[in-house]
Amino acid sequence: MKTLILFYTTLIITTLQSTVSTAPTSTKEKRWLHPGAKRPVVAHSTDDDPFHDYIAILSDDETRPWAEIFDEMGFSTKGSKKMTHSLGVSGSGRPSYNMTSYDVNGIKTFGKNLRAFTINMRESEAEGMDGNPSLVSLEKTKMRQWAFVPGSKKVLPSLPLVEQGVRDFSLRKRQDDVMWIQQGNAPWNLQRLSCEHKIDVKGRLATDLKYNYRFDEVAGNGVDVYVVDSGINVDHVEFQGRARMMFSYFGKVNDDVGHGTHCAGTIAALHYGVAKNVNIWGIKVGDSSGVNGEAIVAGIDAAITRHNQRKSQPGFMGSVISMSVGTAPPQQSDFMILQKAVQAGMHVSVAAMNSATDACNFSPGAFSQQIPIINVGAAGIDDTRAPFSNFGKCVDIYAPGVSIVSTFNNDATGIASLDGTSMACPAVTGIIADELVRNPKLRLDPAAMKKHILGKALKGVIKADNVINGSELMANNGFPGDPQV
Repeated sequence: MKTLILFYTTLIITTLQSTVSTAPTSTKEKRWLHPGAKRPVVAHSTDDDPFHDYIAILSDDETRPWAEIFDEMGFSTKGSKKMTHSLGVSGSGRPSYNMTSYDVNGIKTFGKNLRAFTINMRESEAEGMDGNPSLVSLEKTKMRQWAFVPGSKKVLPSLPLVEQGVRDFSLRKRQDDVMWIQQGNAPWNLQRLSCEHKIDVKGRLATDLKYNYRFDEVAGNGVDVYVVDSGINVDHVEFQGRARMMFSYFGKVNDDVGHGTHCAGTIAALHYGVAKNVNIWGIKVGDSSGVNGEAIVAGIDAAITRHNQRKSQPGFMGSVISMSVGTAPPQQSDFMILQKAVQAGMHVSVAAMNSATDACNFSPGAFSQQIPIINVGAAGIDDTRAPFSNFGKCVDIYAPGVSIVSTFNNDATGIASLDGTSMACPAVTGIIADELVRNPKLRLDPAAMKKHILGKALKGVIKADNVINGSELMANNGFPGDPQV
């Protein structure tokens, strides 16, 4: 079935800057003044007053049409084009997501749940917008980074069993008569998530696929996971047709980095995934040149819209956002869009980032203390904090993040090993997805789910001298004991 893809492209629109209107003055107080157009600007030299790109987020009570706002700013959309993007799910033919976008004199708009725009202007002009009641946030746009360790990538030979379509899984039964499965050709990170004690490697390498993973038979069945990343290699055999691209900010949907495919594999791949039955939706917010801050807002906004439509439909099992990108210092736009997501009932897992310092200085993980998102640090196979992982009170939990083998973008069976909190974050995403099926009452309650996930974690595993006044929790799916060998 053909899936329609939403492309958030740069729009080419003919625009005209308006003159002062000769129409009767409205009795409504004007809230917008275009920087430099309708107010006195203090003279600055170019060097002292540089241009920057800014992202502006509207307040919830600014509900007027964009055209009216632009007119008040001193720009007119009359005679210009506007474009409406539609997303159809699985070729249904019925658009489930619509977004009207403008590009007016360099001002680009996006978002339905959190209306925002980007604009290039001088610092003095940005200062002139401070206090505008129509704005809840105005900040310089900042590129984000992938939360994996550069130089750690190792492309590995594909697992032969994938090509043969064979699963080295055995069906077993827990004491409570819940069906569960043990996988015998798993990467080490999956075993660590399903056992109580530190792994005895017994001569195995961390990249060997010779570990044992126990997981619930439901394996996140039907849960929607939105991977906010570089895209996904949806043709990879490990996804079994469960991965689809939903949104791209760039006019292309291929994963040209490999990062998004790797993270999606840790969440949902047949052999490398925690929750092997979830639906994966790709939200492409970055490419080989980096990650756009405004793309994150637009992409998560699209996910919120689809989630709000899905949660009233039959078969809805819950929604999780997995976000293995970030930057320093914390960005208000990240906070605003993730706050909207959790208010809508979406669960969020984020990477703590890789600077071996206080995670409270990084976005979006710093906001784990303010909104119920789960900020994930990385641990090695010896249960110590990975030397690159951020730490401190803003890290909620740790998960395996060193020598993690998962799917890659090079071909339909490709795999690679990567290091980073990028690799730890999707492990927790998968655990959340599995718990959403097992605990229906938590489906729209991110705060309760966060408490539940932290409650299931292994206590005191990551030693205090390695986490520096932070969490000592290791993510765990709750199976007692260790896998049978």
